[in-house]
Amino acid sequence: MGNKNLKKIPITNFVINKRNDYIPTPTDPEKLKEGMKSEKKNLKTLTKQNKSLKDFNLIENCLLKHPLLFFLEKNARIEIIQQMSQYQAKEGAEIFVQGSCPWFFLILSEGVCDIYYNGEIINTVQSGECLDEISLVYDCNRLYTVKARSNCKMWGLGRKNFKKILELITNITFEEKYRNTNLIPLFSFSDKNTKNKIIYNVNREKREAGNGIIKREHITNCLYFIEEGEVEIKYDDYVIDTLHAGDYFGELSMLFNTNRIFDYIAKTNCFLYSFSLTHMFNITGDDNYQMEFLLTIIKAAFLRIEKFQKINHKFFNEIFDLFKFEYYDKEELIMRRGEPASSYILIPIEGSLFIDESRTLICKRGDLLFGEEIFNENNAQIDYNIKCKSYSLLLKASTQQILEKIGCSFKHYIDKYSSMPQFTQVQLFKNLSPSKIEEIFEKIKVKSVPNGESLITQGEPGTQFYMIKKGVFDMYVDGKYVRSLNENECLGERALFFNEKRSATAKAKGDCEVFYLEKADFEKVIRNELKEYLLNRIYLQDDTIQLDDLTFLKNLGIGSYGIVSLVKNKKNNYLYAIKNISAKQILSCKLMNNIELEKSILLKLDHPFIVKLVKTLKDDKYIYYLMEYLKGKELFYVIRDIGILSKNLAQFYIGSVILAIQYLHERKFLFRDIKPENIMVLENGYIKLIDFGTATILKDKTNSIIGTPQYMAPEVILGDSYSFEVDYWSIGICLYEFCCGILPFGENEEDPTNIYMSVINE
Repeated sequence: MGNKNLKKIPITNFVINKRNDYIPTPTDPEKLKEGMKSEKKNLKTLTKQNKSLKDFNLIENCLLKHPLLFFLEKNARIEIIQQMSQYQAKEGAEIFVQGSCPWFFLILSEGVCDIYYNGEIINTVQSGECLDEISLVYDCNRLYTVKARSNCKMWGLGRKNFKKILELITNITFEEKYRNTNLIPLFSFSDKNTKNKIIYNVNREKREAGNGIIKREHITNCLYFIEEGEVEIKYDDYVIDTLHAGDYFGELSMLFNTNRIFDYIAKTNCFLYSFSLTHMFNITGDDNYQMEFLLTIIKAAFLRIEKFQKINHKFFNEIFDLFKFEYYDKEELIMRRGEPASSYILIPIEGSLFIDESRTLICKRGDLLFGEEIFNENNAQIDYNIKCKSYSLLLKASTQQILEKIGCSFKHYIDKYSSMPQFTQVQLFKNLSPSKIEEIFEKIKVKSVPNGESLITQGEPGTQFYMIKKGVFDMYVDGKYVRSLNENECLGERALFFNEKRSATAKAKGDCEVFYLEKADFEKVIRNELKEYLLNRIYLQDDTIQLDDLTFLKNLGIGSYGIVSLVKNKKNNYLYAIKNISAKQILSCKLMNNIELEKSILLKLDHPFIVKLVKTLKDDKYIYYLMEYLKGKELFYVIRDIGILSKNLAQFYIGSVILAIQYLHERKFLFRDIKPENIMVLENGYIKLIDFGTATILKDKTNSIIGTPQYMAPEVILGDSYSFEVDYWSIGICLYEFCCGILPFGENEEDPTNIYMSVINE
């Protein structure tokens, strides 16, 4: 019984023997065309309509008995039946060929067909049954060859119409699938994005009591999750185990090119979710989908233990290559009396473990044996033998090797990474990608600072950046107290970029702990353009600049209410743009409220795709906006130089604008004037949203008529109440303009009234 070749295989040496049966169907239209021609070759079309009551009932009964199509509503079934055409195949004709691209969904109405797998007959299909519809359901190449044993007639649908059936089923059950897939232990700890992909790819099935789900010696490309009911695992007439709601089966065929060694039979009426290799490929998007599935099993086993639930997910990638497969026969010894409970990490993939003396189940499939003891590094010896209940496949790793790999105890590892969310909020690193943040965090170290001890001293060279993990530090300049820094606040970030002496002394007020990052380690992670980006952030966060620190270089342009100039900071030669607005003009045009609103919005914004306001300044004549200097061109002129944008470029610009707008909306800011003139394209190709003169803070809804006519949503023009959705209307107008080269409304109109009517009426 079983596959002895699986014993003690390192999973990094695990070779996936790919089966052509399970390769996802190519989306190349030529491949689909070949499949259509191949399957039409031996099928003669008889009629599309004019079904008798007998024909109608035969098709409907087949749909109602089908474990997946059973979920269709009656109206949908009637519509599908009406769309079906009748086909005929002569005796001996190959209706489907194993490995070909599927095109037809067929229900046999007259005659008998034989099903072949690798040249051998494995089944016979009678009238009222489907022909290899699974290939279409799971979007894989034909699993079987189907031959007509006699002259046959069939009712059928083409690929496109069958896909519409699956969409109907998906829409009907989406909410229910969302709710129930959260209860599947294997995926309950997946991130939201992965869960959503699972929901879109998983199929819901119904199986009647006594129905076989997986047959012994057959290869199945599906993983099944039990939503409701019980499934028996049998070998001949012997019941190996009974699975219940939340359990899964079929994973060995997901991992290995191997036939099933047991039968899986519905003990009661069951509702199942099925998930194929093709679906796993769709989720991971690469050839490592089987490895990803194995990693999911390991993650789920650890995360079912409460103490491991705060562990950083990078942990699993670090330890993955330490696991090996081990195969055990029924009743074979797994752990011996006297062994430390925490010596090995054991996860049954197939089978379960029990205490030999009492026959008590101690670890079921997918769980982690002795998880609590492993976390606490409890070396207490077990006083019983542990055996496997049935033929079992386990994942096994040495606990000591895992601890050596992560370089500390599980508790310290979790404690370190539990502070990572606070680290992502550090102003300097806030907009970096999660992977880059994690890379920096890998270099972070922790140290204790006793009460009264100095963390940094004024005048000494600075080579470390600090974030306070625990406690309070008092800051002194020239011996005088200036302020206190609390938990999660930072100091010394300039030391990562400049060779400067410390400008203050920081003393621990009580016993403290800090995270610290060495400049040398920082430079190993951050290089070139990214370092320049972070350096810019340092300059743009410097709110100590005064008018006397700035040198005028040249005028950049004239805005609605003032002149925009290029200036340079005398201290470090950094360039800024400065906009000056006349105080007299503010009073005469009653602009104070607008100025204050724009200022309050801009000072709260810090996003890579939004222009940064450093601070506001004033003198007797003017109010000044000290801004980030943007070297580039308005998108308005860029699209006129390029013409109609390529798909990739249009997606890039629109995606960037959406990210900026989502950031604004999360902070309750409504932009209200999205158009190419308010989007700058920088020299590096990235965009910046500019000109917040029409932006507002939105608590609920507004009805102000404001914006640029061609880009305004109908509800804005009509003065109806509106909310954040109007910004997305404007983004849609921009996308149309990018792809078509013209505006959808009022392209050649100058009169705003005519533009408004065009928007409203069309």
